[in-house]
Amino acid sequence: MGEITLDFLQGLLRADYPDVTIQNFKGTPGSKRGDNYTSMVYRISLTGVRRHASSDGSREVEEPWETTVIYKCLPESLKRREAFKSEALFCNEVAFYTKIWPAFMNFQNLWKIPHPFQSIPKCYLAHNECVVLKDLKREGFVMADRRQGLELEQSYLVLKQLSHFHALSLAMKYHDPEGFYELVNNKDGIKEVFYIEENTEYFKNYYREAISNALSMVEEELSESPDKEVYLDKFRRFCSEERFFHTMVELCTPKEPLAVICHGDCWTNNFLFKYVNGDLADMYLLDFQIARYASPAIDLVFILYLCMERELCAKHVNSLLEFYTDELHGRVLQMSDEDSIFTTTLNRDALHKLVMEEWRRCGEFALGTALDAFPVFTCDSDEAPNVYEADDDASQGSGMQPVHTSNAECRRRMTQLPMALVDNGVI
Repeated sequence: MGEITLDFLQGLLRADYPDVTIQNFKGTPGSKRGDNYTSMVYRISLTGVRRHASSDGSREVEEPWETTVIYKCLPESLKRREAFKSEALFCNEVAFYTKIWPAFMNFQNLWKIPHPFQSIPKCYLAHNECVVLKDLKREGFVMADRRQGLELEQSYLVLKQLSHFHALSLAMKYHDPEGFYELVNNKDGIKEVFYIEENTEYFKNYYREAISNALSMVEEELSESPDKEVYLDKFRRFCSEERFFHTMVELCTPKEPLAVICHGDCWTNNFLFKYVNGDLADMYLLDFQIARYASPAIDLVFILYLCMERELCAKHVNSLLEFYTDELHGRVLQMSDEDSIFTTTLNRDALHKLVMEEWRRCGEFALGTALDAFPVFTCDSDEAPNVYEADDDASQGSGMQPVHTSNAECRRRMTQLPMALVDNGVI
């Protein structure tokens, strides 16, 4: 945080606080160890004075002022940056806040929607190696516990906001295709960072280790099951070195007409929730470093297969996907003319058919993501790499290393998912 100065902060917040003089600031880690992996997050507390005219206008009054902002920057360790592809991920987030989100807001404003999608935190600055965001904690938003799955009410709200976000892609792609595809060009738009064929060798050792860990956990959990080999055989086939990475690349390749700009990293830590009098009232989406142009089902399988308890998802998955489709179609209609494709070839029923086809096709993506996601979700903090250290053990290796844990919760979740996918005919 050495580049932060009072002048820097004063200039950054001048538009929002023109009558404030910032006098002091202090930065503290904005997340716990294990809550983020590719960047450092700080909460910067600012104090100063606010000057304004007295109620009768006769004199100037000074009063104490304070606020906080969120500051994201690249890890100090150059080895860690390289291992986790932090710089490429950071470029994605900068592109999102400086190019994609402004374009989406401008497009959305053209339609004068009564309740526009706004569940993205205000960005004060996004460039090179830092992103500065509004601190939503000040407004009562809280992060759910990464070790706990999403509750049903939370899942519905996440899908509602996500459907409205996805709808911006579908509507803009229809009405302004040239403008939309400019957002996903490889020069200054978002781009796939992980699942591209040229990364096959780069990630080979990483996934070899992650797969070995996952198979060991599933074998242990199913040791007494008479169907052990049925599940393990299909799991191993999916994870084979010849097939696995190519499958993930294929699943992340956009498929029209339903491809959208996805959030890309829909785990619990990237959702902030607000409760009013104990009732769930609002939520925000955070962290767009893995934003990608792909099937919306990439986000859906992440939320429903990885962030919900298995029994809860199985019981409500059809209703949740119906709800997502209703919200998605309802929102694109608000951003379309009466004779658009969303009333004909992509009407509600046609859209739902496509959503369900993509849901089934992309189910494997959930399993591929779970190989490293479940250990991240369930590990103790001291098992996770510490991104705030310049040179910790994890950064000394030759590349990115998966989180190592074999706790009971991780074993349970890592076993339930492939069993469900096998039972449902996905793998």
